[in-house]
Amino acid sequence: MLPSLAALALCLLFTLAFGQTLQFHEHVFLRFLGLDKVPSPKKFQPVPSILKRIFQAQEEAASTGISKDLCYVKELGVRGNILRLLPDQGSFLYSESLSHASCLQKLLSFNLSAIGDEEQLTMAQLGLDLGPNTYYNLGPELELSLSLVQTEPHVIDQATPKMGKMFTLQSVPWPQGVLHFNLLDVAKRNNDPHKNLGLFLEIVVKGGRALGENFQLEGTCARLRRSLHTSLLVVTLHPEQCRSPSRKRRAAVSTSKASCKSLCHRHQLFINFRDLGWHKWIIAPKGFMANYCHGECPFSLTISLNSSNYAFMQALMHSVDPEVPQAVCIPTKLSPISMLYQDNDDNVILRHYEDMIVDECGCG
Repeated sequence: MLPSLAALALCLLFTLAFGQTLQFHEHVFLRFLGLDKVPSPKKFQPVPSILKRIFQAQEEAASTGISKDLCYVKELGVRGNILRLLPDQGSFLYSESLSHASCLQKLLSFNLSAIGDEEQLTMAQLGLDLGPNTYYNLGPELELSLSLVQTEPHVIDQATPKMGKMFTLQSVPWPQGVLHFNLLDVAKRNNDPHKNLGLFLEIVVKGGRALGENFQLEGTCARLRRSLHTSLLVVTLHPEQCRSPSRKRRAAVSTSKASCKSLCHRHQLFINFRDLGWHKWIIAPKGFMANYCHGECPFSLTISLNSSNYAFMQALMHSVDPEVPQAVCIPTKLSPISMLYQDNDDNVILRHYEDMIVDECGCG
């Protein structure tokens, strides 16, 4: 089992504070991100607009002190802390056997291998961008169909692939803009050993009119083939990283003595991803104020230093029996951050991480 994010964050903070090697902790942190090695993209991919909007909303909430559940994507109405927008790796099909009424045929292929076995799939939304909106007359009504592909998605022999069950049939009166399709059940039932989701997309002329019947229709189909862009928005929930908030600890008692620098309190520490060499694959943020806890926990002030009842009893026992370890300065309140980064397949991922920023310290 992977260590908790809180433990990883503390390891990272102590590593930076005491100048120890980063190699081991970097490997553990990468495993937590689902990466087997440090991504080395040649350039940053454009951040999808939906991921950018959600990231900016989280950043704005954090800057204003508004408490948000980062394991619930309000913009999409689903639970989850990991968002991926997977590009289509398929291709158009061209064959003499295609129907004359067919305007467009394409094999869609999405690589789901980045989704860990422990992640729970909560959303899989197919997006079909048919091109920019226009005021021009776009000709006759078209019809769009989606079917499962039973053959291996990467095997494309320029022939019509073996079709499975058709699960979507929709009229497209105006072939422009973005259409969305809920594929959650389809993705959950996908049993491809290589975790590839294969779909067959076909757009035909409604009513069976021949493709070359008029110039306007032929131009519409040509424009669709040029402008069509497909992607799969996947949201998953990692149970170990999304848990119920822990019990609130005792509030700190105001005392002038507690301001002494040697006593347990929060210290500022800014984590700069460039210093770690992670700026090459982390898109945003450039860093964050992580902070850390350090200081003494004397028995006489334990109850005044935001301590738990257990820490108070431990300090009491330490005063009686020195072999009992003294209470130590630890984080008592932490807050999350959101991060945009690229994985080893150049997919842009938005991920929310609990317990990354130390807000308060106490003895425990």
